[in-house]
Amino acid sequence: MEVNKICQFCGSRFVAQRTTTMCCSDNCAKKLYKKRKRDEKVQQVNKSVEIQEKGFDIEQIQRKEYLSIKEVMLLLDISRTSIYRMLKDGRLTKLEGFKAVRIRKADLDVLFVGKEENNETKHYILPYFNDDNYYTINDVLEEFNVSSGAFYHLCKKHNIPKIPKGKNVFVPKDLVNSIFNNE
Repeated sequence: MEVNKICQFCGSRFVAQRTTTMCCSDNCAKKLYKKRKRDEKVQQVNKSVEIQEKGFDIEQIQRKEYLSIKEVMLLLDISRTSIYRMLKDGRLTKLEGFKAVRIRKADLDVLFVGKEENNETKHYILPYFNDDNYYTINDVLEEFNVSSGAFYHLCKKHNIPKIPKGKNVFVPKDLVNSIFNNE
């Protein structure tokens, strides 16, 4: 069998006797092999220089299951303060039982997947704005006898929209009623 091919090293056209042949001669094959090995070494050196400059290896961080705050900073390219804010408001959870803070890599993945799912599934259309359709925050606190902190957490948990108007903040009556009737 004869196959027309182009040499991978010198670029000249030749007739190959096998489909796997890549070079026109043994000399070109040896030079191609040396070039490939040299390129691999250069790539390794470039990677080690990059690791020395940055101070971390992103591939090594991606393989880990549990990450430190610094590794999460490097992986997500966000500040330390942002990570602690995410830990405080519950978007991220830290593992207990360690001296240092450790965050599960799976929790980081859920952080981004959860956003996409929430945007697709939950769409609430606000009712027309008048006093019959909305409570003020103070009205809710008095009528249902809850503290402002408890109501804040309920609003956050159930994604209740808050509408600031003037000096008052309003929430939809139907959502608030459904939450307090269920709980």
